[in-house]
Amino acid sequence: MNHFVVDRERCRKDGICARVCPVHIILAAPGDYPSMNSHQESLCIGCGQCMAFCPTGACAAPGLDPAQCPPLRRDLQPAPEQVEELIFSRRSVRVFKEAPLPRDLLLRLLDATRFAPSAKNAQALRWIVLEARPQTRRLAELVIDWMRRLPQEDAAMAKACHAESLARAWDRGTDVIVRDAPQAVIAVAPADWNWGMSDAAIAAAYLELAAQGHGVGCCWGGYVCLALRHPAGGPVRDFLGIGPQEAACAVQLMGRPLFRPCARPQRKPLDLTWL
Repeated sequence: MNHFVVDRERCRKDGICARVCPVHIILAAPGDYPSMNSHQESLCIGCGQCMAFCPTGACAAPGLDPAQCPPLRRDLQPAPEQVEELIFSRRSVRVFKEAPLPRDLLLRLLDATRFAPSAKNAQALRWIVLEARPQTRRLAELVIDWMRRLPQEDAAMAKACHAESLARAWDRGTDVIVRDAPQAVIAVAPADWNWGMSDAAIAAAYLELAAQGHGVGCCWGGYVCLALRHPAGGPVRDFLGIGPQEAACAVQLMGRPLFRPCARPQRKPLDLTWL
């Protein structure tokens, strides 16, 4: 049994660990060392909030290793203006260089998604990576095949996603499905996980911003997502190895952008209600 551990030589008895615990299972009376009984330990979701906020590194959550909890680098924290400029400079990239990203860079970017928030800290996502253009090309072909079948199988969906016109564009040599991206990543969650879509959307957004910081372009693969979620999209799911107990929740097309944005176009005014 893994236990909640407190280093009494480091602990300041400030109760911070108890106050930040999202499930309120750490006991910390004023002036006492924090504790957690065995029943409470079974309720721990392993988020590490107690460890993250302890100023002296005095506690360890059940199942988490203090050696795997390095201190934050305050000297590497960007200024607010830098964070905002990173967000403002993000654009959906639809024209990519041919060369694929090296595997170690892809791994570094995907590794950052582990720190995206997830419901109940379940961290339930699985990632599928298409590493080269032949794989992304085959994915696009299967989506186009699905679109060609749609007018007979689901006329409403075919109209909604402009299936026939997209198939004609493909036949003319325009890849409107994966945009000739050299790589693609797909976030998959258990089909019965109610928060799979939201968890994946947040993680994919983290991935996109991390990619932006490394000069990597991304574009959400909306048409691929439609095919993966549609009852007639079985061949697409089979190609990616997505089983019947899984749901594809997000797709990011990735690669080095051929062009760089130089300005920030307007967006709609903020729609805001103060209460």
